[in-house]
Amino acid sequence: MNILKDIYGQIISTIGSVLPETGGVLGIKDGIICAYYFDSSGKCDSNTYKPDTDNVNRVISEWEKQDIQFVGVVHSHEEKQPALSYADIVYAQAIMKANDMERILFPLVVIGNKARFIMYMVDRCGDVTAEEITLI
Repeated sequence: MNILKDIYGQIISTIGSVLPETGGVLGIKDGIICAYYFDSSGKCDSNTYKPDTDNVNRVISEWEKQDIQFVGVVHSHEEKQPALSYADIVYAQAIMKANDMERILFPLVVIGNKARFIMYMVDRCGDVTAEEITLI
């Protein structure tokens, strides 16, 4: 998956620098992740990130005017949980259903001594694959 270096840096410097279970949304254009919104007003606790859907939907609508398509939700986990949870997968499936998507990017920023970024993709069946990341 291609992602702009600047966007990758923004994700690591926001989600990667705060407590786990924070997040944001990703946008894509011409096969490149080129947009990111840090959801600073989302609800977070030690186990869950719940987006501020009003703000997130407003951002996605603005992206659409620039031909940028919503492609996924990024959030963070603690180092001891470097994989998507069952609840994450169910939530990803609900987003896909609501947005008529066949698959969705659902990357994690894993918070430990150093933040790590893992690009997961979830399909409608709930199958999860790790995607290779190419910074451009």
